[in-house]
Amino acid sequence: AGLLLTACGSRTRTLEQDLEQLAASLPEARIGIAIRTPDGETISRQDVPLPLLSVFKFPVALAVLDKADAEGTPLTTPVEVGPEWLDPDTYSPLRDSLPATGGRVTLGELLRYSTSLSDNIACDRLLEYVGGPNAVERYVCEKAGIEGFRIAATERTMHLDPANQRINVARPSAVCALFARLLEGGLLTPEHETLLQRLLEGAITGTDKLRAGLPEGAVLGHKTGSSDRTPEGLRIADNDAGYVVLPDGRHYCVTVLVTDSPADDAKNAAVIAAISKRIYEHFTEKQ
Repeated sequence: AGLLLTACGSRTRTLEQDLEQLAASLPEARIGIAIRTPDGETISRQDVPLPLLSVFKFPVALAVLDKADAEGTPLTTPVEVGPEWLDPDTYSPLRDSLPATGGRVTLGELLRYSTSLSDNIACDRLLEYVGGPNAVERYVCEKAGIEGFRIAATERTMHLDPANQRINVARPSAVCALFARLLEGGLLTPEHETLLQRLLEGAITGTDKLRAGLPEGAVLGHKTGSSDRTPEGLRIADNDAGYVVLPDGRHYCVTVLVTDSPADDAKNAAVIAAISKRIYEHFTEKQ
């Protein structure tokens, strides 16, 4: 048993060293990494509050589904999305699907747009439904029981000023813990837990980030986030976080938050993909 523990500790140290080396390929950026292992242990570097950007749409979805569960609101319930919501200068496939006068969209469709497509207007309409950003933070802390998040800005607020994109933050380990809570079950009804996992696994964004480091067919449920650049050319955040299901049915959670990187988007994504690849290899290689 002692030899086994020594071997496991050595493998973990090797993983940590490899992740440090990969992070060093973006020397001017701050890179927060956290892993929640299949055994429930946490491995992390730079585990400090870092900007989330659209990664915060994951806790938004949890809070919305919790409210719908509590109030018995069907996800087929129509929600009014009037013209006052249809900001022109933000990413929104939802807006592009509606007439200029707006329209009605079901609560379930808003969740799909926000979670799988990372739609900013859909996210803000869901925030209105759930009671605002502070309601999401309260949900994460009080109901999910996870500290380390600060959620206080809507997408509209973040688009008013690049500095506002630093308002919503979390420690990488806290993000991993929230994904782990979803997978453990008990946060939502089984039906809504299954729905949210399907939305996360159907995400179309970030194919060059965590996804690019995994073998074809690997199950990844995740939420990406990326920011504007500062006048100095820094990408405030280039992020990806989620969970991976291993071939043997176990899973691990992973968060990579790249902050204030001067590198181009392709380089940021390549580093996230390389980190993803190394972590997957760690949990699938023969010991």
